[in-house]
Amino acid sequence: MSKTTKIIARVAAVATTAACALALSTAAQAQAAAYKTLLNVNSGKCLAVPNSSTANGTGLIQWTCSGDGEQQWQLEGVEGGNGDRYLVRNLNSNKCLAMPGASTANGTQAVQWTCNGGSEQIWIHDSIDRLRNLNSDKCLAMPNASTANGTEAIQWTCTTGSEQRWLW
Repeated sequence: MSKTTKIIARVAAVATTAACALALSTAAQAQAAAYKTLLNVNSGKCLAVPNSSTANGTGLIQWTCSGDGEQQWQLEGVEGGNGDRYLVRNLNSNKCLAMPGASTANGTQAVQWTCNGGSEQIWIHDSIDRLRNLNSDKCLAMPNASTANGTEAIQWTCTTGSEQRWLW
């Protein structure tokens, strides 16, 4: 085999490897960017924006899962932490899960708001599937372990209860 043929073979091998790596990284990025439901472990219901609202300040609720856009959320990684910090964006409204006015009070209803990356919009997804707000250090919860449609999603001091666990 000539020197030129060997060089061409090596370049082709490198190009093939690079193309495979690009295809795999693109697939991983697409999966990371997927919109999915956030299912409350206790109730089996999904985090939802009522009436498909696109308005800032709309209070979030749980509702029987339908898979519609108002129940579809994307976890978008943000810097900091251990790779466990996210903006949680709704497919229908393109707004983020937030705590209004950067509230730190137990019982405050979560809302959707134009995504701005503020600490009241950053959520830590922990090893037991809780979503803990970076600003308040409280977890997204369904009060009193409610299973009723329309129950307001609130923040509450973190526990290990299933009403604070969310599967994505």
